Amino acid sequence: MASLLHRLRDTIHGLAHPYRPERYYMRGPGPKWQAKHGLART
Repeated sequence: MASLLHRLRDTIHGLAHPYRPERYYMRGPGPKWQAKHGLART
């Protein structure tokens, strides 16, 4: 019973707070940073 309640709680929490780390993944410096530091875009 406790296991079922934990799974239910985790499911509800996942629906209420859908954190998706891939949406916030940084891919490196942007074009303004590159322009400021004199790096050419490849």
